[in-house]
Amino acid sequence: MLKITKIFVALVALAAIALAICFFNGPKNFEELKRSVAPTASLYLEAKAVSNVLNFVDDSSSTIHLSEVSGDKWVLMYFGYASCPDVCPMDLGKISQTLHKMAQKNDLQVVFVSVDPKRDIGKMSAFSKSFNGDFVGLSAFENELRTISRTLGVYHQVVAAQKKAKSHSHDEISKKKHKHYDVDHTTSYLLLNPALALTAILSSPHEPDAMAKALDEIITTLR
Repeated sequence: MLKITKIFVALVALAAIALAICFFNGPKNFEELKRSVAPTASLYLEAKAVSNVLNFVDDSSSTIHLSEVSGDKWVLMYFGYASCPDVCPMDLGKISQTLHKMAQKNDLQVVFVSVDPKRDIGKMSAFSKSFNGDFVGLSAFENELRTISRTLGVYHQVVAAQKKAKSHSHDEISKKKHKHYDVDHTTSYLLLNPALALTAILSSPHEPDAMAKALDEIITTLR
């Protein structure tokens, strides 16, 4: 009888230890996750369904839905343009560094979205893959691009051509503006879950170590 009692007590103790381990090391709930990844990533309280507007074009101007390149993975989207003088190359370089530091990198697809389709269609893939061979480059024609931007809460605006108009004739601007202008654009990174619902925004400063940790936590917890 005493032996049975000791065995019972031992089993209860083991069960208590197991529960403690699950409590302290188990998956985070949403509020815990939200606090853990802040301020690197800001989680939406409820993922926003946006799949219906994610129609893009590739370098051959063929229509392609984001689901055709995401492969049921999480998607990290960056909006920029190939002739961006500094910000875009720096940000894409940071995203590549982040990917290399992630434990869950095989569950994430990075997509570069050009906000300058007139100049970029035809070279988006080469541009994005110059930073990482796994990156995908897409864009959309202007009306579709505006719809995508509004739905996702990002923006882009040609800015330099207006400044040049003050010192050049209208004819000169008409000939050159397609070559000589900058585009102001959102620099946040957007995270979509495998169902292509907008789940989080990663805002500046973009530090690869912090981003890798936050993305790993989000993917592991919300998968």
